Amino acid sequence: MDGHQERYPEGSEKVEAWKKALTRVCDIRGIHCKDDKTEAELEKIVEAVVSRLAPVPVQMNHIVGLDYHFEQVKSFIDVKSSDTVRILGIYGAGGIGKTTLAVYIYEKIRHYYFEAASFLIKVRENSNKSKNLLEDIQKTLLSLMGVETEETLMGSTNKGELEIKRRLGHRRVLLVLDDVDTREQLESVVGKHNWFGSGSRIIITTRDAAVLDYDNGIEKYKMEELKDCDSLELFCWNAFDMPGPAKNLENISHRVIGYAKGIPLALRVIGSNLKGRSIEEWEIELGKYKKVPNAEIQGVLEISYYSLPEPEMKIFLDIACFFKGEKLNYVKRILMASDLNIQVLTSKCILIVGENGCLEMHDLIRDMGREIVRKESPDNPGKRSRLWSHEDALQVLKKNSGSSTIEGIMLHPPKLEKVDNWTSTAFEKMKNLRILIVRNTKFSTGPSYLPNSLRLFDWIGFPSKSFPLTFHPEKIVDFKLSHSPLVLENSLEKVFQHLTFVNLSHCPFITQIPNMHEAKNLRVLKVDKCHKLEGFHHSIAHMPKLVYLSASECIMLKSFAPKMYLPSLEILSFNFCNKLENFPEVVRKMDRPLKILMINTAIKKFPESTCKLTGLEYVDMSTCTGLKDISSFVSLSKLVTLKMNGCPQLAESFKIFRKRHSEANILSNLKALYLSNSNLSYEDLSVVLQIFPKLENLNVSHNEFESLPECIKGSLQLKNLDVSFCRNLREIPELPSSIQSVDARYCQFLTTKSSSMLLSKVYKEMERISVVMPETEIPKGFHCIYSEDIPLFWARRKFPVVALAFVFKEVETKEDKQMDTSELLPRVVSAEESYTVGLNLYIDGQKICRKDHNYYSVGYHHVLVCDLQILFNDEECKGLDAYLGDDWRAIQIQCESTLVQNHWGVYVYKQKTNIDDILFSFPNSTSLVPKASPQQKTRHVQSYDAIEKFGQNLNSCKIEQTASIANMLLRWWRNAKADIRGKVSASTYDASLLQEHEDVVWDVAHIFEMLMETLPKHITDLEVQRTGQLVVQLLVAQAQHMKEYGHEKMNNNLTMPIILVECQCHPWTDLEGAQSLRYWGTVELEEGNPLVWKIWKRNEAFKERLNYTVLLNCEHHSTDEASRSSHVESLEEEYNDPALQALMRMIEEDTIRLNKFNAKLKASIVPTNVPVSHKYLLETTIIEGLERLGRLVSNFNKTTYGKLRMEYEDHKTTHKQHELRMDPDAQSSTLNHEQHKLRVEDDARRSTQEKNNLSWIRLLFGGFWRQSW
Repeated sequence: MDGHQERYPEGSEKVEAWKKALTRVCDIRGIHCKDDKTEAELEKIVEAVVSRLAPVPVQMNHIVGLDYHFEQVKSFIDVKSSDTVRILGIYGAGGIGKTTLAVYIYEKIRHYYFEAASFLIKVRENSNKSKNLLEDIQKTLLSLMGVETEETLMGSTNKGELEIKRRLGHRRVLLVLDDVDTREQLESVVGKHNWFGSGSRIIITTRDAAVLDYDNGIEKYKMEELKDCDSLELFCWNAFDMPGPAKNLENISHRVIGYAKGIPLALRVIGSNLKGRSIEEWEIELGKYKKVPNAEIQGVLEISYYSLPEPEMKIFLDIACFFKGEKLNYVKRILMASDLNIQVLTSKCILIVGENGCLEMHDLIRDMGREIVRKESPDNPGKRSRLWSHEDALQVLKKNSGSSTIEGIMLHPPKLEKVDNWTSTAFEKMKNLRILIVRNTKFSTGPSYLPNSLRLFDWIGFPSKSFPLTFHPEKIVDFKLSHSPLVLENSLEKVFQHLTFVNLSHCPFITQIPNMHEAKNLRVLKVDKCHKLEGFHHSIAHMPKLVYLSASECIMLKSFAPKMYLPSLEILSFNFCNKLENFPEVVRKMDRPLKILMINTAIKKFPESTCKLTGLEYVDMSTCTGLKDISSFVSLSKLVTLKMNGCPQLAESFKIFRKRHSEANILSNLKALYLSNSNLSYEDLSVVLQIFPKLENLNVSHNEFESLPECIKGSLQLKNLDVSFCRNLREIPELPSSIQSVDARYCQFLTTKSSSMLLSKVYKEMERISVVMPETEIPKGFHCIYSEDIPLFWARRKFPVVALAFVFKEVETKEDKQMDTSELLPRVVSAEESYTVGLNLYIDGQKICRKDHNYYSVGYHHVLVCDLQILFNDEECKGLDAYLGDDWRAIQIQCESTLVQNHWGVYVYKQKTNIDDILFSFPNSTSLVPKASPQQKTRHVQSYDAIEKFGQNLNSCKIEQTASIANMLLRWWRNAKADIRGKVSASTYDASLLQEHEDVVWDVAHIFEMLMETLPKHITDLEVQRTGQLVVQLLVAQAQHMKEYGHEKMNNNLTMPIILVECQCHPWTDLEGAQSLRYWGTVELEEGNPLVWKIWKRNEAFKERLNYTVLLNCEHHSTDEASRSSHVESLEEEYNDPALQALMRMIEEDTIRLNKFNAKLKASIVPTNVPVSHKYLLETTIIEGLERLGRLVSNFNKTTYGKLRMEYEDHKTTHKQHELRMDPDAQSSTLNHEQHKLRVEDDARRSTQEKNNLSWIRLLFGGFWRQSW
């Protein structure tokens, strides 16, 4: 027993049970065997005992990740307790490890205190094989429990229930029911708790959580996917017979983990299938999994599908093929699905509704659904019910091979697809088409027929001006036809009773929104950026269920409607409709919570009837420079936020406010007021503070008053005050005790008294206080450290309550110097810049995570004073004490900013902190956390700085050269700011998230295309290049925010940039000096292509994932620059491989053909990343950005191996001139006077154009440089 005790240190209870059992055996009198007959009897006894022992249902070779799950349920199982019967229900998707966990628990506890044990495996499967389903399960249970039953005692389910209760009701048993799929199975075997003796434990596994609802006493436990580390170990045991990956197979093993995403079944099956194979075979097999799921995995997962009722089967297939990742309410609306339908899918664990309300499912479950559809007609996509693959959809449309079987089509290729040759009548055969989604595809012609069965019509870039005459989709729910040439004269006057959503944004030819009075159920109408839209039919202003109406950036729109009654309206947006002059009369009371967004419009006043908007909560009228009267808002009791930044003519309105306030004795509930840059006087501000006594947030920055009114101390709820850039401000009186944040950036003339008053909030030990103001020294009373190092002090026992002070100085490194753009941007570039500062807390080198992040706007030569608690919410603050103990802990605060921290200080709140528990020096102390450099800023800080500063530049770009591009970039800037600040979007009102994403992609791609058309070919200003790069990267990051990668981790697509070494013989270049390296295309080889493994075949190359580049050189030039950078032999020469050499010849020939080269080219693969020359940085970044968004630049051609640039057509220099440029001696002797004059004029024209282009590039990106780097 001592040996067993050492062998099972964690199972001491098990060993003790064995000791007790052996002790009992020793007390039993033995019988001496004298003959063979007695021995035969003993053998029968042993056989009978063995038959009654609980069998081990599954042999477990490798236990991975199960200890964690066991610990989660251990307290509930509690085998020591015998007070009651306990039932544990383990549920989850097929193949996720429910049975394995049940076996693991069974093995762990079956030797403890149980009089009998039984593991009924595959209950669902065995039930389906038997005629007397439930009776057979009952007999099997009793048999495994060691109870003999006669057939006459059973006979029916009811008799079996009585027999179970009679035989087992007084015995403590362990029972596992594996893979239960109906409540009847549980009721016939488990029944009630009194069927089994006290202390019994019952474990149930099921795919359907709803099965466990039959008894409230069942403890449910959801089986989740394995963690990545456990997934890797399980896979490796099956693939390599060891816990880690074999040498050189680390990367590909991790790709398998990414594919399986924690499903143990997939890890075991794939690992076993790949065992012993070569790395090339691994790649081929993984490529097959992507196209057709493994049959064994598919078979297990399909069980859940075939257990669904028929309506849920259809809904599941629709979601798997088209709607994974979409909002729940959007999908319910499109599919006419109920909450009950969705609940069935979630209870089966094949669908998850995330915290954000989006529908998610495991990729293998999604692939299972798609494979079910593919098998409907493996060889003919036109006979399947759903087409989600863009290749299949295009094949059907081009070959006109559709059928009435097709119910849904999603044509959404990863890269923009141009479709010229297709059959416009292809939809005629699809009489039952319900769902049509077309994105990232450009058709040369529109359809001549569309099915009337459509419910979802989502076609971004619909190519026709009107719909087919026979198109009357009475069941239509969603119209989404943004970026289309629709004219929309009479197209929406038909009866659309089910229509709830219309998106016609970016339709440049729509001038009027027609009569839609029959669309009684319309909830959302989006017509943003319809630049020719002049008006709406009056019916739009009287839609009974309209919740969201947006017509932002419709620059020709002058009015919405004369009268309005929209009782359900919650969002009304006319942002940047700069000709909109009138707000409609409100006919009747509208009491729904309402937001009005009318930034930068021509509105001057609101009608008196605005007071009928009794549900109005939020108004943003910023930069409405003509706005004079907003007095009608004063009586709205629910209005809490009013933004009037940049409205300089509101003085008269404030006087009317005060008069109405005194006459009617109205108490406003306004909590947030924004009046930045609104020409406020001292008197105006006094009125504001009197009539809005409940203000919590007040922004009066960028105004010219010299002091704040004394009455501000009566604003007893005021928390945040922004007076930044009030350059004349001198006096700030005593502020109310409620104040938490004061932003006084660049208030350079504040008196000493005012500055002291602000700091007094710290000296009074007010918690959660933050102050920013001009100052070059740490305030008095702080423990000051004159150091640029990261703040460091020590604490113990309880986390200290302290205020920190940081003084910042200007960045003076050469790389961060701002270029001189004062002539280009006189109003933007100044000494008064603001920077974002983020703070992170570390304890003993460990970063303390928090839910939200606070960022502060600070100037150089400013001080930031803040209570450290402000970094955390109340609950998080309470948890900080847990990081400390009796030993000293190092407390560090890391600043993230482009500013340089000059020195810092700490003020200890002595009333709340024991001074003996905090130190500012410590023996042998060293910094545990590196100081954050400008290059180490977080993405959020960097993005926020970039977006804010770039927007300031764009608002100044009004010259003709930049107007169109600047406007496009301004649109992105506004969207990016809204994204950061969490503004509401149409997706809040059941719109498609993926379509919103695609709209953003179209916007960004359009910006890139416009930039490419006018981009200077030679930008030597490195600052402008890098700034442009950052802007492009931010644009791409925003557009890709919602991109779904699917099985991208499975892919081993090899992408190699093609870099051309320019020389003077090229038709377009005026090369002087060193050779330039320019991006010229890409080689894209998909997984399974033998060339991939010819390139990766060196083990060390595969392991290290080296970057490869295809270099293109003219043969008559040496490869000096490229060769010096790599010092390696090209791969195709090293391997002497004919296939690689043939690929290089193709690249050479295609480049010469597409660009009319006269010189021979030499292409070679080098195992290094060859960067382009500085002057081509921005151009290359834009091209790569378009590629990441799935777009092909206009002067790039697709090839069989990737894409190549075609530069020749953009340059009209003659062939003779190219030859002369190549040979200077020939030039002087051959070129006549006319040719020379032509060249001089051509060069002058190009030079002027280049200078103009460089000017607007500087204008767009110039002043942005300082903030971004």
